[in-house]
Amino acid sequence: MRAISTVVDVTLCLLLVSASAFVLVGAKPSDSPIRTRTAESTANVLETGTANVNYTISSDSVTAHPTTHGTLAELLGQAALANTTIRGTELSPTSDSFERAVSRRVQERLGYPADRQFLVRWEPYRDSELGGRFALGESPPRDVDVHAAVRSIPSGMPRVRTRALDAARRDGYRGVARVVAAGIVSGLVPNESTRMALRDRETGIVVARRFRRLIRSYDAVDSASPRLDSQQTRRALIHAMARTIESDIRRSFGTPTDAARSVAVGRTELVVRTWSA
Repeated sequence: MRAISTVVDVTLCLLLVSASAFVLVGAKPSDSPIRTRTAESTANVLETGTANVNYTISSDSVTAHPTTHGTLAELLGQAALANTTIRGTELSPTSDSFERAVSRRVQERLGYPADRQFLVRWEPYRDSELGGRFALGESPPRDVDVHAAVRSIPSGMPRVRTRALDAARRDGYRGVARVVAAGIVSGLVPNESTRMALRDRETGIVVARRFRRLIRSYDAVDSASPRLDSQQTRRALIHAMARTIESDIRRSFGTPTDAARSVAVGRTELVVRTWSA
C-alpha cells in the first residue's frame, strides 16, 4: 500500500481499514521540553511544531506502513477524525491505537505536562449526529484558575461553508444538506484513494467491509452487496446522508442561512486549557 501523507488519507485508513497496530518510528523525548504554562503559547507551539507519525496497520493477513506528517495541532485533529461517530457509534472502533500514538507524540514534544488539557472537536455543523472528539490530558482540578485558548485548524476535509451559504439562498435547507453531505463523503471516503484501496489485493476486502459500515449507517443502498467503486454508490450515499442532514438542520436552525453559517466540515476546533496548582 502506498505511503499516506494527508489527514484525508489517514482518515481513510482508520475508517476503512481495520487497524490493530500503530508503531511510532523515531519518537524521542525533546532535548528541551517546553515548560510554558500559558494557554496561548502552548497553542502556538501546537500550531507551529511539526512531527512525522509512522505506523503499521494490520488486519488478518494485511499489513501496511503509512506515514503522516503535520503540525501537532493537525495530528490532534486527525485523532478526532479517527474517532468519528454516528449517533454515538464509532465508525472505526480500532482507532484507539492511533489516538494513543498521537498522544505520545504530542506529550513528548511538550514534556509530559500535568497541568494542560487538549480538547479537539470535528463537527460538520452544529449539533450534528456525526462528528469526532478527542481529549488529551486530565481535566483541571475544580479549585484552580483555568486559562483557555481556542484555535480553528484545517481538518483536511473540504471547506464548503461558502457553497453552503450559496445553496441556502438558492435551495434552502435541502441545498445546504446536499453540500454538507457531498463534503463529508468526499472527505471520509476520497474518491480516488478509495477506488485504489478497493482494487488493491491486500486491502480490498477490509476496505469494502468498512465502507459498507458507513453505507449501512445511512441506509444508503437497497442492495446487500453494492458495487463500492461505482459513482452510483457514492451518489446514493450522498443522497441518503443529505436526507438525514436536512431533517436534522430543519429541527435545529430557524433558517437555511443559519444552518449554513454553522457549517464547519473543513475545520476542527482545538481548545487548550492550562492551569497552575
